[in-house]
Amino acid sequence: MSLFQQPVFINLCSSDLERMRTFWTALGADINEEYTATDMCLCVILTDSTYAMYLTPQHYENFTGGRPRADTLATSAALLALTVGTREEVDRVAETALKAGATEVELTEEIRTEMGQAGMHVREIVDPDGHQWEFCTA
Repeated sequence: MSLFQQPVFINLCSSDLERMRTFWTALGADINEEYTATDMCLCVILTDSTYAMYLTPQHYENFTGGRPRADTLATSAALLALTVGTREEVDRVAETALKAGATEVELTEEIRTEMGQAGMHVREIVDPDGHQWEFCTA
């Protein structure tokens, strides 16, 4: 039995919502315009029931109770993993992300070997706002 019900919203801070719209649509994601407000948030559809909600700093802080935001361009706050069907698709999405402004995190050979032995292929990217995403096969 699942602990939670669908959908899942991953809330992330963004310094430039339009840049993130351009980034994710370049990867092939759709935007849920119903949950998007130009001056507050952008809702990216990751799966049929999973969404990345990019919030402006001011809007994000409305939900944090005064806790300081992480500087995700300098530190890692979370590692968000998305499953993609095949090795080729993982590579295609990662390469598209790099062309759209992401940077790649190089995994150690040891990690790559361990994951390969488990039948996984993984690429790690950091989006233009500094959030780290893992594209992988499972």
